[in-house]
Amino acid sequence: MKNNCIKKLVFILSAGIMLFGCSKNDTKYYADGQDKGIAIFSNTGNNLSSCFIAGKPWRTVARISSGFRFGTDYEVQINRQPATNAKDTLIIQWRGYYEAERNNEGYLSLHLAVPANFTFRDLSALQGKRLSIESTNGFFETGTHDFNRVNIKGKGNIYFQTARFDSVAVNTFTGNISGLFDADFGSFQITKGRFDHFISSAQIRL
Repeated sequence: MKNNCIKKLVFILSAGIMLFGCSKNDTKYYADGQDKGIAIFSNTGNNLSSCFIAGKPWRTVARISSGFRFGTDYEVQINRQPATNAKDTLIIQWRGYYEAERNNEGYLSLHLAVPANFTFRDLSALQGKRLSIESTNGFFETGTHDFNRVNIKGKGNIYFQTARFDSVAVNTFTGNISGLFDADFGSFQITKGRFDHFISSAQIRL
């Protein structure tokens, strides 16, 4: 009888651990020795983007996995937004904060015009490409919770050093992206941007 109770207790504890789990930080931050406040450029799935916004260090939130019950809190999402015309919009959105204001979360995003039949193969075809982003093919947007920098659109550049995606099931994809970016919003600039992410199936909708 006593052994049965112990077994039940172990089962309940094990199930609780699996359900709720321990939090795990899946972001790796390696400081750039030359540019204080941002991370080095990498292409190893460090799950991080960082840059300077008007000279202030900004970085994405950490990717935290919290077990089956609570899932994972992601720092970046990739979505294709259908449109009524011939072009859809591919949106890459990063969640983050200024290093000096960690409780003041905002976002940076890239909106890129793509064909309506855009697939994961087209996303992979971005590897090695540098795109100039302007009003005709898209824009950068920032909502950094700075009252002067909320939902402001700008132009800029993005370079995809890595863009590799595979289909793992119907309409389900995983892959990696890494690269560099900069943007001009007129009254301020984003400089020395770099990103490096493993993209799970929960982060991408095409």
